[in-house]
Amino acid sequence: MITNLLATVLAGSLLTAPLKTALLTPDDLGAEFVRGDHRTDILRNSVFGRDRKCGAAVGKVSTVYRTKVATALKYGERWEGVTEYIVSGTAREISALERAARAMARHCRTITVKTDTSREIVRALPTGRLGDGTYGIKYRVGLSGSRLENDARMRGMMVAVDVVFVRVKNTVIVLEHDGNVEEFDPALTRSATRAAVSRLRQAL
Repeated sequence: MITNLLATVLAGSLLTAPLKTALLTPDDLGAEFVRGDHRTDILRNSVFGRDRKCGAAVGKVSTVYRTKVATALKYGERWEGVTEYIVSGTAREISALERAARAMARHCRTITVKTDTSREIVRALPTGRLGDGTYGIKYRVGLSGSRLENDARMRGMMVAVDVVFVRVKNTVIVLEHDGNVEEFDPALTRSATRAAVSRLRQAL
């Protein structure tokens, strides 16, 4: 079912003007933001394959990366940004994609990879209810002794990425908020997602 959705997206029949106008703009996030030229795709990271069920779910959700309805926004000179992908389809197709996102949120929340010098984790991301269905996970990398679970104490963190999946009717937003070297504001994930959902509702 998801493969069929992807084929439809690639064929271009779903790349309508309303969906493109729904994409976030710099003005939605603040005066410091500009358009970027790099889109994140954290779900392609091999760390998710550490859990078989997580890897299977992420593999299905990551098909959204192939859509042409996408944008990247960057916070000025900081190493922080927001990438947004939008996909639309039939109720059956989007339901299959949402099931994969629900499985992602369920199975990708206990992964920890530790070496002598670094620590890498994937955890649940509280999202609240945004849209008709919302699911989130967070990915963090830091020094081996870093307390990465607590975003209020981000010392020692090297990379942070929040991933939020939101369904609105038969349309899906996947938003990735990424930062590096402590240039990451956890509150931006929620405000950016709220803005994205608001724009999408207006466009549909």
